[in-house]
Amino acid sequence: MHPYLNIDFLHLVGHRKNYTIPFYPGVNIIYGDSDTGKSSILEFINYLLGASSVVMADEISSSITYAALEIRLNGVEYTIKRDVFKPAEFVEVYPCIFSECANNYPKKYAHKFGAPEGPDGYLSDFLMGELGLPKINIKVSPTKADSNLKRLSFRDLYKFSYLDQDEVGSKNLLDSANWSLFASNKEVFKYIFNVLDTSISELEQEISEQSKAARQYKSKYESVSEFLRETDYESQSSIDDSLEALDETINELEKELQLTNSKMISNSTQYESYKAAFNMLSLNEKGLAQELSNLREQLDRYARLKNDYDNDIDKVEATLSTHKKIGEIKSAPQPCPICDSPLEDSAESEPFISSGATSLSNELDSLKRKRKSIQSLISELSEKQRERNSMYFSVHEDLLKARELLDTESESMITPYLTQRDALVKELSAKRQFRSQLVVNLKIRNSQKNIYDQYEHCTTIVAQLEERLAELRKSAPSLDSVLSELSDNLNRFLKKVNIKNRRGISVSPRNFLPVIRDREYMTITSGGLRTISSIGLLLSIFEYAIDNEINHPAILLIDTVGKYLGKTSKAKHQEETDAAADADEGLSDPEKYKNMYEYMFQLAGRAEEKGVQCQIILVDNDVPDSFVEEFKPYIVAHYSSTGENGLPKGLIDDYYS
Repeated sequence: MHPYLNIDFLHLVGHRKNYTIPFYPGVNIIYGDSDTGKSSILEFINYLLGASSVVMADEISSSITYAALEIRLNGVEYTIKRDVFKPAEFVEVYPCIFSECANNYPKKYAHKFGAPEGPDGYLSDFLMGELGLPKINIKVSPTKADSNLKRLSFRDLYKFSYLDQDEVGSKNLLDSANWSLFASNKEVFKYIFNVLDTSISELEQEISEQSKAARQYKSKYESVSEFLRETDYESQSSIDDSLEALDETINELEKELQLTNSKMISNSTQYESYKAAFNMLSLNEKGLAQELSNLREQLDRYARLKNDYDNDIDKVEATLSTHKKIGEIKSAPQPCPICDSPLEDSAESEPFISSGATSLSNELDSLKRKRKSIQSLISELSEKQRERNSMYFSVHEDLLKARELLDTESESMITPYLTQRDALVKELSAKRQFRSQLVVNLKIRNSQKNIYDQYEHCTTIVAQLEERLAELRKSAPSLDSVLSELSDNLNRFLKKVNIKNRRGISVSPRNFLPVIRDREYMTITSGGLRTISSIGLLLSIFEYAIDNEINHPAILLIDTVGKYLGKTSKAKHQEETDAAADADEGLSDPEKYKNMYEYMFQLAGRAEEKGVQCQIILVDNDVPDSFVEEFKPYIVAHYSSTGENGLPKGLIDDYYS
């Protein structure tokens, strides 16, 4: 059996909603405008398969909590969950689809070698084991006899399945610019095609480990089964039946509770009318109370002002009375005792009374008029206060009656429903608690089943590995024969694309990279030709995996197929190509672009005819309309930054709404 990894769904679990992208066997296309989240889809897949981190745009990081990936490994369904904000946390793997995770216990793995080991080990070992791929150590420096060894991880293997936006057409393809990493990648390349010197011994070791694991799973399953049997634990089918019946009961109780709530509302129409009247009376009472308070303040101010006028009037009247009693000062001649000359009397020049009777009388009249005016205002306000007091006590009495009536209606209309509602809520709570316990029981039974499934899976893998080992012993492939077939695959692809001057095509035995017109990949100046060559190399490996059983997951992910092919490119990518060389190659021809896609569809079709599972996921933009119409059934996501024709504006489609 050809090992394969198929992606079924990517779930981004959000605060407002979940964002889900479906995938299918064969070719899947994601396309649309720039900066709409297309590349993020492949980055999340990469992260959920063990990458150290994921870069998120603001609209994504503010909208989601975690990510989940539904996959099938050699036909077995799993869901991988991972916190997008805490990459060092353990990765959770559930033995079921996403919607059933609540009924299963997860296994927890560390995302990479070197990190603290998870309770169940490392994610790489899990993926390699489920794919039935030998877990081996490879040399860090293959040319040295005393080279250190490192564990080959799924991440090493994934480099031959994933071209991100920066690596498509890059001169640093497969870390070729970093010789220490590139040397390790070359060993991974040999591992993929079973041409390592230790391939047979490593395969034998993997068979031994898988056989040992199968025995352990069988023993564990028998022990768990015996324990559950002795404790009279319910069977899985019995728990399923109980849950189904309980869910029906809960559903009926919820409907009855909803009906009771509706009756409480509909039957309380009279109650609501009384309540509205009560609220109106209460509002009137508060208004009258405030008005009375204002009147009391006004009366108090006017009373103080009237008292001031009364005091002033008393003072003026007293002054007038004194003036009358003292009378007028009469002047009499006063001779000087010495010279007999008349002397002026100071009392006559400066009278004792400074104000005359007339001015005082005028002031008194003015004060009396003011007092009369204030007294008139006080009388009016007092009358108004008496009226408002009467109105206030009348409204207050009505309010007391309304409150009594409201209490009576509440007791007669709502209380019976409240009793019924409380009983329903109590029963619902008990049923839900019982359901939670049943779910725990179901998880335990599912765990028991998963142990047996693991035993059967290991047994199947052992049989497949033994078959592969027999084939390997019978006709072990040589590196030369592998490179020859890869070169043929690459040549067919370039012929389909119809590049200019197609000659000297091969895969280099020195660095396992494409050779075009007898020029090594890293010396090609045209970014567009490097794009086609880099995609062609991974497609050649992918095609080899369809035709042969090798250590490859039969999946290919490419971000920005049209990079350097006359499509929109980022400034940093433009620096890595020669525009004149691109123009000379004529790679902006839409037919060449279309031919690349058609070749991938042909590969997927051939795999389907052979009964081999495979998957290709492509991200692109600036796709011609005619092209879209032809390949519309294979488009799994299409975004428009302006929301044209009702399309979502991006991966987070509700961010701007």
